[in-house]
Amino acid sequence: MTDDKTAARWRVIADLLRTDVLQDHYKPGQALPGEAFLANEYATSRPTIRKAIAQLVGEGLLTVAHGRGTFVRPTPDRRLILLGAAEREDLLSPAYDPSRQGWEHVTVPSDAERADSRLGPNMPIFMSIEGSTADTLNVRRGRMGLYRNAHWQHSKTHARIHLSSYVLADQVGTVTTDDGQPRLEDEVAPEEYYAHLERMHGPLRWITSVHAQMPYGDTWEDLNMEPIGTPLLIVRRVMLSSDGRPLEVTEIEAPGDRFEAIPASEAEQAGGDSQITFRV
Repeated sequence: MTDDKTAARWRVIADLLRTDVLQDHYKPGQALPGEAFLANEYATSRPTIRKAIAQLVGEGLLTVAHGRGTFVRPTPDRRLILLGAAEREDLLSPAYDPSRQGWEHVTVPSDAERADSRLGPNMPIFMSIEGSTADTLNVRRGRMGLYRNAHWQHSKTHARIHLSSYVLADQVGTVTTDDGQPRLEDEVAPEEYYAHLERMHGPLRWITSVHAQMPYGDTWEDLNMEPIGTPLLIVRRVMLSSDGRPLEVTEIEAPGDRFEAIPASEAEQAGGDSQITFRV
């Protein structure tokens, strides 16, 4: 059998196993037969079976527990993130209490590895804005901003999310340069950011978008995600001034198998809010 034929065989086996999983031949949480059994069943080698299983693990259908076997991944109940709340709150304000919606601040594994202890929950850090965040805020790279972040854990489900925010520094303070180093003076208190921006640039409005990407770095561990096969749901809310200039961006990163985002109006039409996580 040539390499091409070997590749075709594992794909065929992956297709057959996928059908078995999707049609509930193997139930969520159930163990698959061992590699030796499957190799005999499909008249192929164990490495070929292993490659087919790896494909389905990458698709998020199976999970491998070393020393125990391969299992069908259970599908957890998804909770709702409602988009388009009547009143947009600063979720990273020191004055915001996440316990109102069943959440609590949590320390994540990567916190212990961070050299800069100032990156604690909701603590603003004066830093330059780069990459896609600069594009979202429609500013040049290197413009100074205030970054805040926090991890929340749901008190009942123990699901985790990561929240982050960038606000343009010169909108809440005075940026000065001393010895070539930018500094922020006369800063507005973090709990007053939204009220201050409303007074200076209101009436404010928001644009909310949702997209997905695969987790990176420590994200999968911080959010208790499966390391393979689970996308990251990203809800991005951009604050706009009365003349349409971006002033602040808040992002929520959530495991894609634990959360979904829908317009608040649709949830209200459906009735009930037992599965609602919070409003953005």
